[in-house]
Amino acid sequence: MEGQSGRLEMIFLEKYLKAREEKDSVLCVGLDPAVKGQRKENTIEADGSDSRGILEFCLEVVENVSEHCCAVKPNSQYLLFALEQKHLKKLNRSIHGQGLVSILDHKLSDIGSSNDSAVYWIGECGFDAFTYSPYPGNIAETIKSAGESGLGVFTLCLMSNSEAKWIQKETVFDKNPLFLQVAEIVAYAGGEGIVVGAAGSVTKDDVKVLRDTTGEDMIYLHPGIGAQGGDLEGIISLPGNVLVNVGRDIIYSEDASKKCGEYNLKINNILKQ
Repeated sequence: MEGQSGRLEMIFLEKYLKAREEKDSVLCVGLDPAVKGQRKENTIEADGSDSRGILEFCLEVVENVSEHCCAVKPNSQYLLFALEQKHLKKLNRSIHGQGLVSILDHKLSDIGSSNDSAVYWIGECGFDAFTYSPYPGNIAETIKSAGESGLGVFTLCLMSNSEAKWIQKETVFDKNPLFLQVAEIVAYAGGEGIVVGAAGSVTKDDVKVLRDTTGEDMIYLHPGIGAQGGDLEGIISLPGNVLVNVGRDIIYSEDASKKCGEYNLKINNILKQ
């Protein structure tokens, strides 16, 4: 489906396709480095005041997983308060140096001028794309602003947390669930991707309806695999561009490279069926 912007320049889509082909992978590794004090388990050795330690953990993960994935998704809720701009730039240089794309999991959600400011700094730090929450309604405006800066946008569409169901699936707009209306607007505005959970109330039928709406070029970013127990086979068995995100189960494993390779093999075997 081609919308009013003609899918902009599709810069991010091209980066994704290149990395996917070179790495033979649609795996995206989520970088969520929790420090001591944030939770009882799945934490790194550094504490909240140790920016260097947090960065070194991230750089080590990138190096270890780079052979078996095509993208890395740093989570701003774990990193933006801990790292400086120079650290984020160094992280992205490492990600790009390994032939991967970098998606900031930021869930941007504000009015136009504030979004524009965020888009500027996301680009300055070297990210290729970011996640966006459509609650303010300015989907097309945000996609256009990002596209002018060469950035891709992944719009939250159908999340897998139980609290999202009443808004995204049970709220109806013009006889359609809200998640489908969001997908239609993203497609019409030329957006590169949407976020579709792989667990909870999200079903294979939901994904099929979305694909019928957006077409196969749209990249579906699927979180919820791994520690969250998502239905990998059910979610990615349909045709179309995908990114399968796995975070904690890889980055906190004793051998991140091995675990990443196992996930990549499993995903590729499903895609080849």
